[in-house]
Amino acid sequence: MKNNNATTFIIMAGILVISVFTVVAVANLLPKNRESNSYYVKVGDEMSAKIEGINIENGVLDITTSGDTLEYCVKSTKSTPDSGNICWKTIKNNSASISIYQYKKYYIWIKDTTGNISSPMSINTKGEK
Repeated sequence: MKNNNATTFIIMAGILVISVFTVVAVANLLPKNRESNSYYVKVGDEMSAKIEGINIENGVLDITTSGDTLEYCVKSTKSTPDSGNICWKTIKNNSASISIYQYKKYYIWIKDTTGNISSPMSINTKGEK
């Protein structure tokens, strides 16, 4: 009788482990639409600039900002650039354009006139035309 209970326990535990693995695998394989289409950048209370809009067309990323935006940075890595990084480019009249590659993920930061740097915003280019 003890051998029968041990076998039942092992089979039930195996079924539980396989079920959990299957749920996790399916959740990771299904397409994700978790990227938001909103184009704001999380900023601190002291920051007076934000991204108002983004447009990707023909390999060009157009950024529209508001407030006291001084510069923007676009990188393919999520590490926040320091204020002296070469990625920072000047924003004129609250808009900027930069050439980008298709099918790639990018991160965008903005910097205001007092030197505050926003949190990164991510975008996937997905081959936009």
